[in-house]
Amino acid sequence: MIKSSMITKSIFLLLISAFLMATLSASEDGSGAYIGVGMGSTAYVDDNFAKEQLKNSNVTGTVESRGFGTKLFGGYQFNSIVGIEAAYVYYGNFSPTSDYTYSAQGVSTAVNVGYGFLENQLRPYILIGLGYVFSDFPHEGVPVDDQSPTLHIGFGLDYTPKSLGGIGFRGAYDGNSFSYLLQRDTPEEKRYIQAFGLLYVGCYYKF
Repeated sequence: MIKSSMITKSIFLLLISAFLMATLSASEDGSGAYIGVGMGSTAYVDDNFAKEQLKNSNVTGTVESRGFGTKLFGGYQFNSIVGIEAAYVYYGNFSPTSDYTYSAQGVSTAVNVGYGFLENQLRPYILIGLGYVFSDFPHEGVPVDDQSPTLHIGFGLDYTPKSLGGIGFRGAYDGNSFSYLLQRDTPEEKRYIQAFGLLYVGCYYKF
């Protein structure tokens, strides 16, 4: 009876050990899905669009407005090097002139490329992909085509300590760059480069 009980316990312990080793080996390569949230400072650069096209005397130079933004992001790491990531960003409210304030938000899908250090607990990365910006910018009287996808780029650092069981932290900057193409009655056209950026800190959970 004693020997049988000891054998049963030993087999049970071996099974538990094998399961734990398999779990650890699966996570050591950095793979897995994750979801997180971040918040920080946003910036908008309009390439003199408001000054030149809205003809507002209150605009005296290139508009560079700043605000407060939030980000929801999630993705999947195939290994410690390559993954994919999707995000939704609320860039906040901007006032390119004293006459009005508008809000902007965006979505994106990107490739996440990086390299893991310290047993994949520390991972610098870059993002390269496509996005789309939505805003309630008042375009009345200013015919522009701004419905094309945007270039989404970014870089950051993820820290996922093993002691926290999947909880990680991120410091990063990313943004969307796009353009307004002014449509005139003459053959002459002018394109204005626009950019929204977010410098943020975040927290995520990796499954």
